[in-house]
Amino acid sequence: MLIRNASACIMIRDRQKRAAKMTLPTVSVAVFAYNEAKLIADCLDSIEACAGEAKLSVFVMINGCTDSTEQIVCDYAVMRPNVHPVVLRLGDKANAWNHYTHEVSEPDAAIHAFIDGDVTITRGSMAALVRSFADNPDANGCGALPVGCRPRVVAFGRKLRDNREMAGNFYALRGSFVQEFRRRQVRLPIGMFGEDGLLTLLARWDLDRPPDVVPRIAVCETAGFRYEPLSPWRPSDWRIARNRMMRYAMRRQQVRMLYPLLWSQGVAALPEHMADLYEQRHALLTFEWRGVETLFDRIAIRQIRRDVALGESAKAEDRAHVYS
Repeated sequence: MLIRNASACIMIRDRQKRAAKMTLPTVSVAVFAYNEAKLIADCLDSIEACAGEAKLSVFVMINGCTDSTEQIVCDYAVMRPNVHPVVLRLGDKANAWNHYTHEVSEPDAAIHAFIDGDVTITRGSMAALVRSFADNPDANGCGALPVGCRPRVVAFGRKLRDNREMAGNFYALRGSFVQEFRRRQVRLPIGMFGEDGLLTLLARWDLDRPPDVVPRIAVCETAGFRYEPLSPWRPSDWRIARNRMMRYAMRRQQVRMLYPLLWSQGVAALPEHMADLYEQRHALLTFEWRGVETLFDRIAIRQIRRDVALGESAKAEDRAHVYS
C-alpha cells in the first residue's frame, strides 16, 4: 500500500511539473558575442540557470569573431537543444540585432531578452522580467540593473533607474513591440554605436512619437547582471578603457546627427548604414571642450569625415567592432 501511494505521489508531482512547464511563458534570448571565448560559457551557464523560469530559446549571435567563440558555443549547444549558434561574418552588433529580430527569433515569444556575451545574469531574472511586463502593461521595454557594491556600479544602476534607461548589457522588449519591428521592417543602422540608447528612445516613442506621455520603459529591480569592472592596475584594461571612450565619442556624434531626424520624421528616417547618415548630416558635427573626452571627440569627428570622403567603400569596413 505504501509503495502504491508513493508511486501515485510521484506520478502526480511529475504531472504537476509537466503542467507547470507547459504554462511557462516563452522567452526568446539573443546573446551577442564578439571574441568572447573567455566569458561566453559563463554567460550561457547563467542563462541556463534560469531555465525553470520560462521556456527559453537562446540564440547566440556570433558576429565577426576571430577567436574560438564559435567553437565554444557550438560545443555548448550539443547537449542543450534550446541553444542555437548563429554565425555572422559581419562584426556589427546592430546587424546582429537585426538578424536576430527579423530572421531567427521566436515569433510568438512573450518577451525578448538581449544580453551581452561578457556578462552573467542573476538567477530569477527571466521570471522577474516577465512579471515586470505584466505589472507595466504600457511598457515596451524593461531594463535590468547591474549588481555590485562598487561606487561606479552603484552610480550606473542609479542612472538607469532614475532615467528609465535600458543598458545594452541586459534588457528586454515586449513580444508585441518586437513584432512591430518585423511588421514595419524597422532595422537598426549598421555601424551604430550604442544600440541600447536608440532602442530606449524607440521604446519610449512606441517607434513613432506618441501623442501622450506614457512611461514605456520599466526598470526591473530583481533582474540583474554582473560584469568585471576595469582596473587601472591591469595594463590589459587600459586598451579596453581607451576603446570604450572612443565608442562613447562616436555615439555622441551619431546621436547628434540621428536623433533630431527621428524626432521630426520618425523611424522612416533611420538609415540603412551610418555612412549614409554621415553623408547627409556631417555638417552638424561639432567640437567642444569636454575635458579628457575632447581628444576622443576629435578622433571621432576625424573618423566620420574620413568615412564621408570614402563614400560607399566605407560600408565595406567592419567598423562597429573596431573599438572593441
